[in-house]
Amino acid sequence: MKRVIVIAGATLTFAGVADVGWSYGGCWGSFGSGDGQFNEPKGIAVAPDYAVYVADSRNHRVQYFTPMGSFLGKWGSYGTGPGEFSYPVGIAVAPNGYVYVTEEGNYRVQYFRWSEPAVSPTSLGRVKALFR
Repeated sequence: MKRVIVIAGATLTFAGVADVGWSYGGCWGSFGSGDGQFNEPKGIAVAPDYAVYVADSRNHRVQYFTPMGSFLGKWGSYGTGPGEFSYPVGIAVAPNGYVYVTEEGNYRVQYFRWSEPAVSPTSLGRVKALFR
């Protein structure tokens, strides 16, 4: 099999390159406000420990999961105070584990670090162990 790639007018031909594609891996979640359910999930981020964080916009919260979608926990509710959200839409996790959340309704960025009773190191250790 040959693959031809054209970049800025230059043609490169590679022989023996097999087509590589994605295969469906699965999904999780459904509409609602229960654990593991979403109402307009807008952002997703993966932490260094492989936990998956989702900005659940219309439920005004953040949920987190194992890489395969098992529910680990959540935080947040509608409001303007610390730890409260008004339509969280973006989320990122820094290498130090801090979670940054942008909000459409409160026009701000909040950041969080692990402390009780949020994600426990034990539960995240189990997540990390899945990928060693």
